[in-house]
Amino acid sequence: MSLREVLEGLLTDARKARGKRHLLASLVSVLVAGVASACTGPLAVAQAAAGWDQEVLAAHGCWVSPRTGKRTAPSASMLDRLPKLLDPDEFEAALTAAVAVLALDPAVPAAYAAYREQQRREQEEKQKSRKRKPTPPAAEAFREEREDGWFRPHPAHPWLDPAAYGDPGHVPARQGVAVDGKERKGAKYGQNKKVHLLAAVAHVPGIVIAQDRVAKAGKANEISHFKPLLAPLPLAGAVVTSDAMQANRDNALFLRAVKDAHWLWPILGNQPNLNAELNALDWENTPAAAATSEISRGRIETRTLRVLPAPAGTRFPGARQALLIERYTTYKKKGQWRTRAEAVLYLTSLAAEDATPEDLLAFIRGHWRVEHAHWLRDVIWKEDKSLIRTGNGPQIWSALTNLVITLFRIHPVTSFTEETRRIAQDPHRALQILNLTGLSPG
Repeated sequence: MSLREVLEGLLTDARKARGKRHLLASLVSVLVAGVASACTGPLAVAQAAAGWDQEVLAAHGCWVSPRTGKRTAPSASMLDRLPKLLDPDEFEAALTAAVAVLALDPAVPAAYAAYREQQRREQEEKQKSRKRKPTPPAAEAFREEREDGWFRPHPAHPWLDPAAYGDPGHVPARQGVAVDGKERKGAKYGQNKKVHLLAAVAHVPGIVIAQDRVAKAGKANEISHFKPLLAPLPLAGAVVTSDAMQANRDNALFLRAVKDAHWLWPILGNQPNLNAELNALDWENTPAAAATSEISRGRIETRTLRVLPAPAGTRFPGARQALLIERYTTYKKKGQWRTRAEAVLYLTSLAAEDATPEDLLAFIRGHWRVEHAHWLRDVIWKEDKSLIRTGNGPQIWSALTNLVITLFRIHPVTSFTEETRRIAQDPHRALQILNLTGLSPG
């Protein structure tokens, strides 16, 4: 079943029957295909669609001209008016209904872990078959080892216990959901000077499962939209991560009592008393329960995790464990190696029997998925430079981009930039991306 067929029963067409040519779901399908080829506006999408053949236009359900008997692509003016015809809340709900249940399937983490393991084996076999062995990264020369098996990737990094050391790409058995907001630069809606969008992204494999506009009326912020964003999602058993802004007792109660989900978030300076209470725990005499280290993009990154029971006075519903994450990053700048270190305190409702230390470390790192989705929207689809700035347009176009990111993740696409170029060269390729029939968890 194509995305167009799924959306046909979920979108309300407010247009009058007179003069209506293309079905609403067909217009959305054309826009999604255009965004998949990195088009950043209605004119670019219309110009691309004008060059599609009859088979592609038929797959999108485009209008048949009675004069020529051929399929006709929608005009730029029609695509430009489309955001005004769509109810953004209904549109976001339709997209959520199309992918959220699939993304939150309990089988997804295990399937994704198996897929990742298969990729790792294929990569190892490929390296073994090479006649010329690849040159090891220069950063590996810093590695030091002791007779007892302990090692450190760099002299400025801590010694790591092999018993606590784990895979940096470990995938927990539970699904994680990252919540974070992003502002559309230069965009405004009504009396609000900014368009701020709050999104939820599944940790694996990075699928955008929900989005909502902050401050639809009156004064509001991300905190007030946290519960409405997550309310429709089937989160039972999942772990919700967020930034320190959402780390409050009301959200913790909502997740545990209403959604039967767990929470894990940082405790920073916006809660000085709780931060001081966690900081006063006996971290110095607590060994690292989990650690990872990797050399990526010329950087050496080491993460360690220490775990202690949560103190009794936090007043966070279901608080079970306190965590200390220490990150060490060594990188080369202006010909010299430099190291930066940071320590962050976390609180979670996950007990020791709910998640291993390796799982906790993976959940904290998995929150980066939502930041990566925002980065993709800015770098590939130039969202912050977009001239679509008023009305529902900014939210609708962000939702379309989120959907394309989701479809790329599901199919799965390894290089987003290369895939957008392939789709621009071959419009038939977009039809494969928009086909939801063969989708399976992972």
